[in-house]
Amino acid sequence: MSVTAVVSPYRMFPVRLSRRERRSPSLVRLTFTDPSLAHFADRGYDQRIKLVVPRPGGLPRSDFPADENWWEVWRDQPVEERAFIRTYTVVDARPDTGEIDVDFVDHGVTGPGSRFAVEAQPGDGAIIFGPNADFDGDAGGLEFRREFAGSAMQLVVGDLSALPAINGIATRLPSGAHGLICVEVPHDEDARGIFAPPEVDIVWCVTDRGDDQVAAVRDWLESIGPLAADGASTTVVDDGAVDTYWEVSDPESAPSDGPALSAWIAGESSRVRELRRLLVNDFEVPKGAVCFMGYWRIGVAGS
Repeated sequence: MSVTAVVSPYRMFPVRLSRRERRSPSLVRLTFTDPSLAHFADRGYDQRIKLVVPRPGGLPRSDFPADENWWEVWRDQPVEERAFIRTYTVVDARPDTGEIDVDFVDHGVTGPGSRFAVEAQPGDGAIIFGPNADFDGDAGGLEFRREFAGSAMQLVVGDLSALPAINGIATRLPSGAHGLICVEVPHDEDARGIFAPPEVDIVWCVTDRGDDQVAAVRDWLESIGPLAADGASTTVVDDGAVDTYWEVSDPESAPSDGPALSAWIAGESSRVRELRRLLVNDFEVPKGAVCFMGYWRIGVAGS
């Protein structure tokens, strides 16, 4: 009797740093390489991955658990020795050459991801958890509602931490898409890297200039006129009390003809909640295609 092998939607890719590129005053791009990345499923948009980097003076990469219960094994390792695990967005994957690019916000050595970005040397090892190209199905790790990319008006809002995901969304929008992309960055030199269809307005809110992102989004919502509620529902995955705020629409509750507006909001958790109140409470945007995702929290070293 033959046994059918179970193909996991995600797999581990043991990678090494091959190069570093300064993209702007606040962004550093790292390129990782390994032949196993030929099996990385490049699905674009806001595809999330997990990046495992060794703790300085801690356990080497070779001691990271590789079996299916890796999370439990990792959690039971001494906190002062176990590797760091952080979430990032794929900038570009090149399975044919076994390479993947990831952008990091440069906070110096204040967080494990940022420290790795500025201190790691070519040849240093890491592990990427990413979608498996051998898996025939939806591996998850994306929140942008792709099925409404061409039919609904698009509202995409985020900060520097969300910029890779926003660009991934923007470059894959159909040519006839319309809406607003609004990104908050610290400096003028960080306002780069987004290519969107001509009917999608791109607004950069630069904190050095005192720009107000919430006001910019409010002005745009006022300009498009009233939106009718669609009766759809959402799921609050995390209420932000301890971790970051995370709320996404229930796909089954969306109207059959699709929502009038698709809203994708990501960035600092308290800002995400503020924008959520603006959209849901003040403007009663339809919930058929919304997601509010806290990528990080002020005062918490998550990057």
